[in-house]
Amino acid sequence: MAEMKNEMEAQAAEQAEESAPQKKNVYISLHKNFVREGIKFTDKATGEEKTFNQVRLPSGTTIDGKDVGGYEFSPLYVNESRFRGENWRDIPLLEGREVWLQKSVLDSEGNPVIGEDGKRQRDTVKVMPAQIKEALVEARKAWAAEHAKDDRSLADRADNAKEASDTMAKEGAERPLAHEAR
Repeated sequence: MAEMKNEMEAQAAEQAEESAPQKKNVYISLHKNFVREGIKFTDKATGEEKTFNQVRLPSGTTIDGKDVGGYEFSPLYVNESRFRGENWRDIPLLEGREVWLQKSVLDSEGNPVIGEDGKRQRDTVKVMPAQIKEALVEARKAWAAEHAKDDRSLADRADNAKEASDTMAKEGAERPLAHEAR
């Protein structure tokens, strides 16, 4: 009798887990230069020292026709990227929860505009995580297309550089320093 009761409870627990909505994450990956981690602040209500993370979207990121480059948001978690290496960060965002992208409103001289309440005015754009991910993919493609001026393969470019270096060495010319070559 006790076994049947335990079995029925186990089945009920399984059904409850299956019927509960699964929280799915959308992962976005950004270079660590766009992510600030562990920024300390003091909670005004409790006086406790806490931390938060801040992410700034790269320029050229466009969502629904609006350039959101420079807009920021504060994700709860930031992890070192598992696939892209130590210089990249993976940011998990809940699939169904909108993200508020914010940017300070600036006047014509570039100074922040202060509202009547004494706080900075902010422009806020509410988007879904999938929109951010898609916009970042498009921005990376556009950047790569813009910077892919040389159609030669990496091996061809390396061979040409080696030939030029060998020619210079044969002629007795001094090799330029890296900052002079540009």
